[in-house]
Amino acid sequence: MISTLEIQARSQDSFDYVREIHKPHGELDAILDWCKVELVSEWRWQLVDVSSNTRPGRYIFYFDNDRDCVAFTIKWS
Repeated sequence: MISTLEIQARSQDSFDYVREIHKPHGELDAILDWCKVELVSEWRWQLVDVSSNTRPGRYIFYFDNDRDCVAFTIKWS
């Protein structure tokens, strides 16, 4: 059995699909909650620029399959 300490994090390059989004301050939690429920394959996200009250944050999401990437794009882009 593999312990959680032995599991290596996947690099972004190992995902086939990538989507960048820009969202206002306070919207990331709703997006992450949706992803946890709706996506069927592995996914990750990365913070590129922090959001503030005057400008949106910049986030990159990585997906294993096209179904998840398309669903995410329709919902959040």
